[in-house]
Amino acid sequence: MIKLKIVYYSYYGCFSSVIAAYIHTGYLKDKVSKDTIFSLPEMLDLDYGELKYIGFDENLHEVYVIGMKSFSDNIKKTLEGLRKIYNLEYDKLIFIDTSMYEPKYLKFIFPIRKIVLLKKISDEILYNWLIKRFDGIKNLVEEFKRHGAEEKT
Repeated sequence: MIKLKIVYYSYYGCFSSVIAAYIHTGYLKDKVSKDTIFSLPEMLDLDYGELKYIGFDENLHEVYVIGMKSFSDNIKKTLEGLRKIYNLEYDKLIFIDTSMYEPKYLKFIFPIRKIVLLKKISDEILYNWLIKRFDGIKNLVEEFKRHGAEEKT
């Protein structure tokens, strides 16, 4: 059996990539409540370059998220190089970009969420953004699961 490590990434790595990874592992299936979304441990946990393990999918492939800023090509090459150097036990490292589902104003939300009075409003804005794009993120994941793994291995 082919062993894959699937990495969902975006500039921040803590919004659309988290949703995609949780859809991929089966934790999120359909539109979900705001409480469920914001209770995900990686949601809006900004930490560039840290590869965060989410779980296994139904084929026992490991799923991760990472925020890459604008260094995605460098980070991809580095991780693939480390796999080869250390003979890590998996067949392929696959990166899936979710940036097209990130709100352009996300960088402004981080400081606003730190203000107690504005946190609820900013979460409502993000949740409404997500609900409008949830099906697109879900389609990205399902399309990869149907066809992408064969093409990319």
